[in-house]
Amino acid sequence: MQKRVMMTNNSALCRIVPAGRLVKGSSLDVLTAVRDAVHLGSLLLTHPLCGNLRPYQQPFRSVLMQENPGALVHLESLSMIEDAVLLYRSCRDRLVFPNMLPEPLRADYAFVDFELMKESLELYGLLPRSASPDFTETPDFTNTPDFTKTSSATGEAAVMF
Repeated sequence: MQKRVMMTNNSALCRIVPAGRLVKGSSLDVLTAVRDAVHLGSLLLTHPLCGNLRPYQQPFRSVLMQENPGALVHLESLSMIEDAVLLYRSCRDRLVFPNMLPEPLRADYAFVDFELMKESLELYGLLPRSASPDFTETPDFTNTPDFTKTSSATGEAAVMF
């Protein structure tokens, strides 16, 4: 069964998108989780590098995809996400984690991520046209499912389904 979902580390955005999956960590962790989903048959609906921002300039990353469990790997999606992961890894030492930012700055970056995704979320029916998250609220990860795990061998995040 095909299902449209959003992977993000933007908790404010995830609260208003019912099909949102929160990935704890950096924007690289989001891209890694998306890459793992693409390996399982998911198809990218948005480009993983949308926004024309350098990896270390945007602590939030959101990607829309269509889950197709058991489908063959979509090669164009795989190529796009692998390139994005490589680019983010090249800047790994300069990546900013959302929890490293003071609240007003974190809210601004979360808003930029929302604006980058808003039209696509509406287009794919994942966001009511009147919805707008509260970016000033401090993220609470205590009751949020964690879709990532860290490999002890590599220290990298991977998606859990």
